[in-house]
Amino acid sequence: MTADISKNPALLKLDLALRGVNASAPAGVQWLEMLLDGEIWARARINPDSPLRLEHGAQGDVIHDGDSEVVVRVTAPPEYARRLTQRGVAIGKIATVHGAYAVVELNGGCGVSMPGRVCALCRGRELTEKPGEIWAIQDVIEALGAIFKEGAAEFVLFQLGYLPGDDAGLKLLLPYIETVRRHFDTIVAVSMHPPADPRAIERAYASGVDALSYNLEAADAESLQRHFPGRARFIGRNRYFHSLSHAAKVFPGGAVACELTVGLSPEEKIREAIAELAEIGVLPILSLDPAGAADRSAVEFGPLYGYLFDEVVKAGLNMSWARDLSHVITPVEARYFVVNAPQLPVLLHNLARNRIGALATRSLAKLRRRLRVRYVRASFDSSRL
Repeated sequence: MTADISKNPALLKLDLALRGVNASAPAGVQWLEMLLDGEIWARARINPDSPLRLEHGAQGDVIHDGDSEVVVRVTAPPEYARRLTQRGVAIGKIATVHGAYAVVELNGGCGVSMPGRVCALCRGRELTEKPGEIWAIQDVIEALGAIFKEGAAEFVLFQLGYLPGDDAGLKLLLPYIETVRRHFDTIVAVSMHPPADPRAIERAYASGVDALSYNLEAADAESLQRHFPGRARFIGRNRYFHSLSHAAKVFPGGAVACELTVGLSPEEKIREAIAELAEIGVLPILSLDPAGAADRSAVEFGPLYGYLFDEVVKAGLNMSWARDLSHVITPVEARYFVVNAPQLPVLLHNLARNRIGALATRSLAKLRRRLRVRYVRASFDSSRL
């Protein structure tokens, strides 16, 4: 693995997540999204103390670290964010763009890396804090239409905060999924807490969810209890793995993911969780908590990310579903931390990225869903349930 950020875009992405970027930005802007070499999306907080400096030169946007410089493409402030829906709601409040995804938070979402806050239940305060917004479906469709028209995103990601019930809020979410399906030809991903009833997973897939993630974040039980006492008490690590394992049997290979956050758990526990997830057919992805990793450099984490790539390759998982995400390092991006990494996953990833490959992915996903739903219905009919 090279430690030169000009030759290792994944290392630069990790360094930006860890230390942020020293850059001038419009008032109120706290984060920058940028596209690195290799079509890798990155996200960096504005940090005037960061040694990574963003400057604007003849070549465009350039990041300097004192030894190297790298040309990047910082996304321009979006036009849609200043517009209002017909009901008078600011589009920028309803949806934001991260990487290639238009992200819609319902009930506040939940996640350390994105949206950058954890829901009240996970912190053990479910009765003391006001939940987030449940945006009207009409407003969400208007917001997504404006984002797609501007060309600011390709896909949709719904982030659902905690909702009571055995389905973890799927009943509330499904009308949004079905309406998006009617209006847009796109991949729809969902990040939520795992349901107590596994039938909710089948229903999510049948209703049009293409990719699903239940993000454990804290890799082991002790870290889960320390950082997310409510999540540990009311949901529990076992439910995460049970739901992830079941979802991996329902969804296409590689379409079920689990985010682990570096900095929340000991590294050996993260490695164990990576192996455990890959073994059950779940794609591990790694985010970063800068506060928990502040005493280490990005280079020191290289072996962990290399291990991520190796384990996913060993498990034979499709890496193409997890792509164009700015807030995490995906397995295919982790190849930059491996010497002589196999190229087949990269070729498949690049195929899925081009226009024809993306169309084929969506078409095959629709066909697979229709066939599976038809098979499940036939099984129920034949068993007279």
